[in-house]
Amino acid sequence: MREYAYRCHDFSLLTPTFKRLFVAPLLTYVPWVIPANIITIFSNLFVYLGLYIAMYYDSTSSRLVIALCLFLYLIGDHLDGMQAKRTSTGSALGEFCDHYLDAFNNGIIAITACLVFDVSNPLLVTTLLTASYLAHMVVFYEQFKTGWLTFEKLGSLEAVLIISILVGVSAIPQVFDFVTATSIYGFRMIEIIFVGSAIGAIVTFITTLERTPNRGIEVWLFTAGLVAFAVMMSQWYTAFEVFVLITLYASLYVGLVMRGHLVDGIERMPDLAAPASLLIVYFFNSEAVDTIFWLLTIYLSVRIGILVVQTFSALKIFWVWSNPRI
Repeated sequence: MREYAYRCHDFSLLTPTFKRLFVAPLLTYVPWVIPANIITIFSNLFVYLGLYIAMYYDSTSSRLVIALCLFLYLIGDHLDGMQAKRTSTGSALGEFCDHYLDAFNNGIIAITACLVFDVSNPLLVTTLLTASYLAHMVVFYEQFKTGWLTFEKLGSLEAVLIISILVGVSAIPQVFDFVTATSIYGFRMIEIIFVGSAIGAIVTFITTLERTPNRGIEVWLFTAGLVAFAVMMSQWYTAFEVFVLITLYASLYVGLVMRGHLVDGIERMPDLAAPASLLIVYFFNSEAVDTIFWLLTIYLSVRIGILVVQTFSALKIFWVWSNPRI
């Protein structure tokens, strides 16, 4: 097992202020015995709650609740790290729990925003998710290669905070109408915002990959596989189905990269069976698109489940139900 050391370059513009104003004041109310991993798991439930509300409710009050859920998730996402540091319980397992759950949250938060603002164009949703996951993946790939996790000036906290604020202010009918109805060259304002976000994510992907040393063929195969996967899906599936498959496919590779960094130092191949099977259906049996969707969903979920079990088994010595009092 690799020797664990958490090393981070944090250039985030808002993280210091966010922690000082919203996270640090709450830390004193967190009992010492509560492990950071429990905080991680609990805070992530707010993301799933926000998605559920976005799927089944559409009102000014529901947008406020979704915005609050995302904000509470952000607080918990930083509170767990501060609790781990305070209790000297930081570990490879804690980092895996925190950051691997974030891999799924990346897609969940994006589709939640799309649902809130009624963005259902499969091509746009596919572009947004693909760009977002390429940027998300490359951050952990760089960490695997260099040992350093780098947060850019405009990173994940800024992105989620902007989405939270945008969803919150959209509870004002005039704001919601402005971003969803105002048209510029045939594109709604919210669609322009999402396209801009995708472009920013691609820039992050390119610049981070360029500075990452010793790049293996694995990362290029994943990039090509994800793009091919996305192109085919955008022609067949609804926005939500695209979200499911891209989130599972990309999160699987992120998990493989994290396992290499945290457990054994091995660089693993991305899954090639999923894009290959979709390619076969694309050219030879387009009538099987519904069947292949469910088969790929089950297949990728099983592979992720196996990855999680293997990683937890390797790092299980770090799991605690309560922190020891020092």
